[in-house]
Amino acid sequence: MLDAAFATGTLAAIATGGTLLGLGWREGEAGRVFRLAGRGLLERFGVVSAAAPLTSVALGYLHHLLIASLWGFLLSLLLLPLRGALRFVAAGVAAVGYVVLAALFLPPALRIGYAVTSDIPSGVPIGAALALALLGGVWLEAAQQEP
Repeated sequence: MLDAAFATGTLAAIATGGTLLGLGWREGEAGRVFRLAGRGLLERFGVVSAAAPLTSVALGYLHHLLIASLWGFLLSLLLLPLRGALRFVAAGVAAVGYVVLAALFLPPALRIGYAVTSDIPSGVPIGAALALALLGGVWLEAAQQEP
């Protein structure tokens, strides 16, 4: 089960990363979300982010990989024991729960997309990608089970 959870976490990082690129692309710069996340992280440690624009993009991307993988892993641990239609419903509920939790309670450093997804409307695309990644974990786990 842990292998499927790690694989689902990776799938969540890929799906939400593509979503964040799309959100940035809509604004005219594909890496915008990662740049803003990295800038926020650098400034929390007292580093002027304008002095290191590429570093802020790289740091934002690494932050995304870590946080999205962690959320995908944790949520999949809750979903993988479930079977049938209950798992599909639970994936949707988990994704909606994440969006609400991120918008209302989580600090930016624990959110997928850092502060860019700080409200419900901006979190909806992330929730949809997360739900699809969690549902993809169904097939990842099924491929590992012996007949």
